Amino acid sequence: MRNILFFVLLLGTNPLIAQIIITNESFLRVGDTLLTAIDNLPANLNITPPGPDQRWDYTALQAPFTRQTIVRPIGEGPRRADFAAATFTLPLSNDTETYYRVTNTLLQLVGVYGEAPANLGMKALMRFQPPIIERRAPMRYRDENQMDAAMSLLLDANDLPPAVLQQLPLTPDSLRIRIKIARKDVVDAWGKLTVPGGIYNVLREKRIEIRETRLDVKVSAFPWQDISDLIPHSELTGRDTTVYYAFFSNEVKEPVAIVTMDKSEQRPIQVVYKANDQNANIQNVKTLKPSVYAFPNPAIVNVRFEFSNLPVGYYKLVLYNIIGTEVWSQQYYINGQRTERVDVSNFRKGTYLYSLRNEQGHTIATKRIVVVRP
Repeated sequence: MRNILFFVLLLGTNPLIAQIIITNESFLRVGDTLLTAIDNLPANLNITPPGPDQRWDYTALQAPFTRQTIVRPIGEGPRRADFAAATFTLPLSNDTETYYRVTNTLLQLVGVYGEAPANLGMKALMRFQPPIIERRAPMRYRDENQMDAAMSLLLDANDLPPAVLQQLPLTPDSLRIRIKIARKDVVDAWGKLTVPGGIYNVLREKRIEIRETRLDVKVSAFPWQDISDLIPHSELTGRDTTVYYAFFSNEVKEPVAIVTMDKSEQRPIQVVYKANDQNANIQNVKTLKPSVYAFPNPAIVNVRFEFSNLPVGYYKLVLYNIIGTEVWSQQYYINGQRTERVDVSNFRKGTYLYSLRNEQGHTIATKRIVVVRP
């Protein structure tokens, strides 16, 4: 009878033993080199219901290159004087820097210097009050947390593009963008996640983030006025809800995967994941140039074109055969990360050139792609 009771107790506690606890050893530290990849057209991903001891197979993820990011000491941050509370800086591109603070229990995003919100087409300094919590430690299955943060951005009307000012019902002297962020985090699952080149023991945290953007204007000596409700369909204001699934492991510093869902919360639209192929095309984000990448290359049926690090605007993508005759073209409006799938099944096998041109007709990049047949 005693042996039977021991066996029952063992079965009841075994799931608890198998669970992992994410510690602060997974937090970013100065000198860490992060290798990540981005799939902007993810397919066949199993976003499972909450629960323990799960298996997720994300080996179908694809990306044209691996992004290398190095965690830099705060002294190397170009805007370090604006983020006195930060511990280190992490570049996102050659002209965007993020600033973080790390403690024994929290990894926090203090602020960003880079592209301003609301598609303003300009650089801005953005501080979050309080800082945005990126990770907590220890992190356990079924943990729940709430987080609120805010950011206020003051702009001179003379610095704004005419297209932005045309959206306003009056001509202001200054504008103020106010963003409120409310996020609920629930560690809703644990198990094993497989990405290209690696298998990891992970905790999955579901993040529901609500961002509300309001716009104030100031005219002459009058007080600030909130005009958000006067421009309800503008990109300058609004309320957005985004759902993410973040997979964390003690085995690596990068999140093993961060899955962004569409508005219906049914379909993944982007996955940032841990890159493991050391022989891949590795690009340092600090020197990443505006370009377009085709993959897979060689291609058989479909080829993906990823537009990377491009200024907002219209671009034309053109394919030429080897003698320089145009065989296909398409115009795209690029605003951030974008990947397009093109069917090349009707192309003859052989070598082609693809070229990207901006609105002014200047060529951004010209590269080669090969179409093969089974």
